[in-house]
Amino acid sequence: MTRASRGSKLILGIVFTWLVVNILKPLIKWKKAGKFEKRFLAEDGGMPSGHTSWVAPLATGMYLETGFSYYFIISIVITLNVVYDAISVRPKIGRQARTLNKLLEGREESEKLEESVGHTPSEVLVSLVLSVIIPL
Repeated sequence: MTRASRGSKLILGIVFTWLVVNILKPLIKWKKAGKFEKRFLAEDGGMPSGHTSWVAPLATGMYLETGFSYYFIISIVITLNVVYDAISVRPKIGRQARTLNKLLEGREESEKLEESVGHTPSEVLVSLVLSVIIPL
């Protein structure tokens, strides 16, 4: 396999994983809510993690292409950083948004902040599993 076709396969794995995750996400929200809303197509947070679906297939692809190499290690470090952000930092932002929304409730000039911006560990885990399986 040529270097260009390996790169194309890696990019396709990343894009296809992201597409699957971002098609599943509004469908899961639809099932949970019992009705479809347009906002489901653009909302952050929820099952599975879209952010993880960008970087985790990169790590999978790097391992498949280079084995246990420094390319793979770098992609794992980036993936772990995004996973940490999704599980730890972004939920805190969501809690702050909820608090601010309560404080600003009733004020005309205030726009409601997005509260669902983070992920639970299970939401990230599902995305990680898909990110390993789909690029294969």
